[in-house]
Amino acid sequence: STFSSSVQGYSYVHYAGHGYYHWRDPIQSGLQLADKTYTLSDILSDLELSSCRLVTLSACETGITEFQNAPDEYVGLPAGFLQAGAPAVISTLWAVNDLSTMLLMEHFYRLHLQDGLEIAAALRQAQLWLRDVTAGELVNRFGHEAQQLMTRMTKEEALTHWYRFEQMDDGERPFAHPYYWAAFTFTGA
Repeated sequence: STFSSSVQGYSYVHYAGHGYYHWRDPIQSGLQLADKTYTLSDILSDLELSSCRLVTLSACETGITEFQNAPDEYVGLPAGFLQAGAPAVISTLWAVNDLSTMLLMEHFYRLHLQDGLEIAAALRQAQLWLRDVTAGELVNRFGHEAQQLMTRMTKEEALTHWYRFEQMDDGERPFAHPYYWAAFTFTGA
């Protein structure tokens, strides 16, 4: 398929889009692509990721696994990517917020790729950073990057978030609630 041929040979595969867990038939869980849904069944049948170091599924419900009806095997997207050869997968346990996900992923990759932290440590540090970052820090950080922020989301979304941060007390932590950072999990080695 187009998806499998486009990701093979890369060290890092990052998916940002819509993912879902199919509760009645976990093998039909998947990632929504432009032209089709790439299911767990597709991953298991035609994906080979032995040269990949990390698959990041930065989308909703990509880390959920069936465990009650499958005592010997966990069925979910992380297990599928591990079976396809990727040694590590970052995924999510629930529907995630676009802005907090963008900030978390940006910080994670900087810590891992630029600073050299191992994947699990970089994810943990990025989660702690997102939990503790203040509105004042976000305004200072993106004050000179407002245009760049707007290229990552619609102008309306960016302005809504920007004005929200500017209206907060400088010390307020807009992403302190676990909803924003705790959904991200690391599976593998």
